[in-house]
Amino acid sequence: MNKKAVIFDMDGVIIDSEPLWQGAQIESLAGFGVAITRLDCEQLTMGKRIDEIARTWCETYSLAVDSEVLETLILTKLCQRISATGEAMTGVYDALRFFAERGLNIALATSSNHVVIKAVFDRLALWDKFSVICSAEDEKHGKPQPDVYLTAARKLNVAVSDCLVIEDSFTGLTAAKRAGMTTYLVSPESQQDKFAIADARFLDLNTVIASLRNAIVA
Repeated sequence: MNKKAVIFDMDGVIIDSEPLWQGAQIESLAGFGVAITRLDCEQLTMGKRIDEIARTWCETYSLAVDSEVLETLILTKLCQRISATGEAMTGVYDALRFFAERGLNIALATSSNHVVIKAVFDRLALWDKFSVICSAEDEKHGKPQPDVYLTAARKLNVAVSDCLVIEDSFTGLTAAKRAGMTTYLVSPESQQDKFAIADARFLDLNTVIASLRNAIVA
């Protein structure tokens, strides 16, 4: 590989948390008498920061609750789900080992808050796998703006052109491309037209590593 660093998104790339995010949002809104679906979550909030998620639901349904209250409620329910049932995505540990063995710096750049990062890293025992951890919670703008990816590159002390990003959502993909980074889109829906801007598309991390190994052999 001609890269110096690989930057992972977290939700949907490292942990199978999208269903957990959706469940936390559905349950939280149900408490206010609003029924939303998993498709609603996918279309309106996937890949966004929690403040943007809460604000989206408050505005969409004119909820008589402060968005910060809804944020806290969703995060609490999400972290409970992660701690109890969170599972790593297919190929995560093999991918982390593959990149580490080749001397690449490994970073995280996620829309999730630090409290969610902690829940995930505790559950999956990931604290020793990443040299840099960045949350869009600390940025002025979340994804699809590039801020969190640019911060990761700066903390890694590498040029954006030397970074490979692994993403699963269009929002995150857009952020990484705006940062000027090479981006692999990893998702069972990777062949959807909206993902065509990715530099490469894969079904899961196992196919990413297989492709990179084949390229090395070739």
